[in-house]
Amino acid sequence: MRTVTLATMLALATALAAPAPAASAATGDTYKAKKAACQERAKTMDFGIHLIKKNRWVKDCIAGKHPA
Repeated sequence: MRTVTLATMLALATALAAPAPAASAATGDTYKAKKAACQERAKTMDFGIHLIKKNRWVKDCIAGKHPA
Protein backbone atom coordinates (compact mmCIF):
# COMPACT_ATOMS: atom_id res chain seq x y z
CA MET A 1 0.00 0.00 0.00
CA ARG A 2 2.82 2.38 0.86
CA THR A 3 4.55 1.92 -2.51
CA VAL A 4 1.31 2.66 -4.36
CA THR A 5 0.83 5.86 -2.39
CA LEU A 6 4.43 6.92 -2.95
CA ALA A 7 4.19 6.21 -6.66
CA THR A 8 0.91 8.12 -6.90
CA MET A 9 2.37 11.12 -5.09
CA LEU A 10 5.43 11.10 -7.34
CA ALA A 11 3.28 10.93 -10.49
CA LEU A 12 1.06 13.75 -9.23
CA ALA A 13 4.03 15.95 -8.40
CA THR A 14 5.53 15.35 -11.84
CA ALA A 15 2.24 16.13 -13.57
CA LEU A 16 1.73 19.36 -11.66
CA ALA A 17 5.30 20.58 -12.10
CA ALA A 18 5.50 20.14 -15.87
CA PRO A 19 2.81 22.59 -17.14
CA ALA A 20 3.79 25.45 -14.80
CA PRO A 21 6.63 26.94 -16.92
CA ALA A 22 4.53 26.76 -20.08
CA ALA A 23 1.63 28.56 -18.41
CA SER A 24 3.84 31.32 -17.02
CA ALA A 25 5.46 31.85 -20.42
CA ALA A 26 2.05 32.22 -22.06
CA THR A 27 1.00 34.69 -19.37
CA GLY A 28 4.17 36.72 -19.90
CA ASP A 29 3.59 36.83 -23.65
CA THR A 30 0.02 38.02 -23.13
CA TYR A 31 1.17 40.75 -20.76
CA LYS A 32 3.86 41.93 -23.17
CA ALA A 33 1.41 42.07 -26.07
CA LYS A 34 -1.12 44.03 -24.04
CA LYS A 35 1.56 46.40 -22.76
CA ALA A 36 2.79 47.05 -26.30
CA ALA A 37 -0.76 47.77 -27.49
CA CYS A 38 -1.37 50.17 -24.61
CA GLN A 39 1.93 51.95 -25.25
CA GLU A 40 0.98 52.41 -28.89
CA ARG A 41 -2.35 53.94 -27.82
CA ALA A 42 -0.52 56.20 -25.37
CA LYS A 43 1.71 57.50 -28.17
CA THR A 44 -1.36 58.92 -29.92
CA MET A 45 -2.44 60.84 -26.82
CA ASP A 46 -1.08 64.22 -25.78
CA PHE A 47 0.78 63.70 -22.49
CA GLY A 48 3.50 66.22 -23.30
CA ILE A 49 6.30 66.06 -20.76
CA HIS A 50 4.18 64.26 -18.17
CA LEU A 51 5.88 60.86 -18.31
CA ILE A 52 4.54 59.72 -14.93
CA LYS A 53 0.98 60.41 -16.07
CA LYS A 54 1.64 58.48 -19.29
CA ASN A 55 3.11 55.50 -17.40
CA ARG A 56 0.15 55.50 -15.01
CA TRP A 57 -2.23 55.50 -17.99
CA VAL A 58 -0.39 52.54 -19.54
CA LYS A 59 -0.59 50.59 -16.28
CA ASP A 60 -4.31 51.35 -16.01
CA CYS A 61 -4.79 50.30 -19.64
CA ILE A 62 -3.07 46.97 -18.97
CA ALA A 63 -5.31 46.47 -15.95
CA GLY A 64 -8.37 47.06 -18.15
CA LYS A 65 -9.49 50.46 -16.87
CA HIS A 66 -9.37 51.96 -20.38
CA PRO A 67 -11.40 49.87 -22.82
CA ALA A 68 -10.12 49.47 -26.37
